[in-house]
Amino acid sequence: MRHIHLSFALLLVALIGCSSATTKMAEPVPISGSLTGADGQPVGNVLLMLQPTSSGFMVGCEVDKDGKFTGEAVPGSYAWFINRSAKATDADAALAKVKEDLQRGSLDRRVTVGSGPLDIKLP
Repeated sequence: MRHIHLSFALLLVALIGCSSATTKMAEPVPISGSLTGADGQPVGNVLLMLQPTSSGFMVGCEVDKDGKFTGEAVPGSYAWFINRSAKATDADAALAKVKEDLQRGSLDRRVTVGSGPLDIKLP
């Protein structure tokens, strides 16, 4: 009988050890904001990429000709960079106006989703 209890206990430990705890990610929230250049003028017809630095998922927001964008993202910290728009008719010309270093990810450029509008000013 003692062997049965020991076997059951070992089986129970094995099952508990193999179970995985799942962490539920927060629900995405609506985001909006603007993208402006160092001169204060709107930067438009590009794609703003948000890369999560903790939890969440990568988000791409189309920026309209007036520098405005909307989308959804999980609240948290994101690094950002500018990419070519798939929708803008002048996508190549618009991206050419953005410094090359802003077209690559960098942890030096961050925004926080969930703390209000994302008003990004390009350095």
